[in-house]
Amino acid sequence: MSVRILHYSDIENATDDPQRIGRLTRCLRDHRDDRTLVCGTGDTTSPGLLSIETGGEHAHRFFEAADPDFSVPGNHDFDSGVDRFRDIAAESPQTWLIANLADGDRPVAHDLGVRATAVTTVGTERVGFVGVTDPGTLADHVTSGELTVTDPVAAAEDAVADLPSDLDYVVVLSHAGSRDDDIARIDRVDMVLGGHDHERRADTVAETPVAHPGERGERLTEAELTGEGATATLHDVTEYPVAEDVAGTYRELFTELGLNEMLTDVDSPVGRDRNDRYPETPIGNFVVDSIRWAADADVAVVHPLMLRSGPPLEETVSVGDVRSTTPFDNDLHSTCLDGDELVALFESLASPEFLELDAEVYGHVSGATLSWRRDDDGLELLEATVDGERPDATESYTVAAPSLEFISDGLYPVLTEECIEVDHGSQHDALVGHAREQGIDSEIDGRMQVASDTASGEFRSLR
Repeated sequence: MSVRILHYSDIENATDDPQRIGRLTRCLRDHRDDRTLVCGTGDTTSPGLLSIETGGEHAHRFFEAADPDFSVPGNHDFDSGVDRFRDIAAESPQTWLIANLADGDRPVAHDLGVRATAVTTVGTERVGFVGVTDPGTLADHVTSGELTVTDPVAAAEDAVADLPSDLDYVVVLSHAGSRDDDIARIDRVDMVLGGHDHERRADTVAETPVAHPGERGERLTEAELTGEGATATLHDVTEYPVAEDVAGTYRELFTELGLNEMLTDVDSPVGRDRNDRYPETPIGNFVVDSIRWAADADVAVVHPLMLRSGPPLEETVSVGDVRSTTPFDNDLHSTCLDGDELVALFESLASPEFLELDAEVYGHVSGATLSWRRDDDGLELLEATVDGERPDATESYTVAAPSLEFISDGLYPVLTEECIEVDHGSQHDALVGHAREQGIDSEIDGRMQVASDTASGEFRSLR
């Protein structure tokens, strides 16, 4: 008898779209039978709008409907803290697996049933499972010092060795991204089903299938384990019929939370895909303009990772639509900079070296017009104006940004936590208020300009 596994990963904000999560759930239900297991590999509870509003509780509606067998937590499943993950683990129907996040010498939340490994029987076949997650990004959320995060490859190898020797198959469920290639080379591993990296893949490493279905519930992995070998195939579920009961529960939740209030209309769709994170784009301009508006500042800046990919804003835009444009609800702050400091801030919008990106503008700006030159040696700011004038070293300018820009060491060095002068409330409140009063412009206005581009390769910024 063969064993089939249906695998999802990195759902993130798919629950913010009732139709999308309804399609994924319907596909899981329709293809499940007595030889099929359902598994998830992380970032199901966060990030997204509902994760902010509910602390991850919203995911239980999906868990109850899809009834997974096994799950691995991803880094974002700890966005609301370790205690919140414990609550989720206690309340959800599946068995959670994590071999490289320990509380003492046991997996985190082991008292609630979280395990490093599991063995299950499907028909006559015995299948062993190991779960691991990404140690780097997870460590950013686990700050109590009470937990130990170890290398996922080494942890997987040790956990596989601990499994019974007479299993028919061994599957590693991973939220370790690119480390899955190394996991696939571990002796006895028949398949790696993973996530964290959002690039879709279904290939083999050392003759071991490795599958990543990508983000937001758009793809589903169908894996087969047979005596002749293992295979993994990705299926597009974006046009699949909707499980209306699931979609309905999420629509009701949006109504309960006041997210369906309509704010404004847009003349044409405002894109929110990955390329729309880079300036200058309508969605980037809207977010950074909202921050400047809320702070009544001369200038505002925001970096592209403050924007979240998702469906475009179309026709009538709601509170939920607007809040979902940013994955986290930062506090807003402002400070005063002189003209020289302001120019230094603008110059730092070029990609910081630690991000290991190509020469790109790495920030959206409001209240200023910037002109850039790009060549194979990098990116250079040629000219900056505020209110049509070049910044004056003897003048003071109020600059606003989300809290992350002030506390992220090395991102924008001029902005530091120590220089915060005024607090301006919630970023999400600013987005909603600005959309309600000023609307959302679907066009760009030329605040970011490229004067010269002689470099090789694609230039995502300033296109």
